[in-house]
Amino acid sequence: MIALDNRQAVIVSVSEQAGGDDRVVITLTPDNCVLVLTAQQARMFSTQIIQAVQRVEVKSSLSRPVAGLPRTDKRVGVLPGQSALAK
Repeated sequence: MIALDNRQAVIVSVSEQAGGDDRVVITLTPDNCVLVLTAQQARMFSTQIIQAVQRVEVKSSLSRPVAGLPRTDKRVGVLPGQSALAK
């Protein structure tokens, strides 16, 4: 069960069918809205959710300011007092 706001929840379960083709059951409470999906449908549904979450995460990470990142010296390997140019 996944608890949401306002006493709502999502319950994911498996329903065993007589013919052997089990179903994934997604119930939204308190409304008792039910999705009954085949394994293939549930796989496609979960893929769409994962892709949407990744888009949201990328969008939010791109909108964050990069000012908090530490600056690094671009002259790697140069000791203090030495020139970066070879003689």
